[in-house]
Amino acid sequence: MVAIEITAATVKRGDQLVVGGRPYTVCDMSALAGGGKLLHFTSGETFHMGCFTILWASRHISQLPGFLAPHPRRYAGARRR
Repeated sequence: MVAIEITAATVKRGDQLVVGGRPYTVCDMSALAGGGKLLHFTSGETFHMGCFTILWASRHISQLPGFLAPHPRRYAGARRR
């Protein structure tokens, strides 16, 4: 699991969020007018995520063969001095 920043555009099912000190897992979501999303959690609660809301989430990264994990500076090691 890795910690990532998410917005309404990048949230996915299965993301684990901490809201108000309690952990929640996203099981479903609905698009709202204006770019926001209504997140439905496995506990039965919902959360309105506005289009400008930024949260931290834990996400499972696939370890399948051929999967390339995201690297912010992919070519930094390839530079020659």
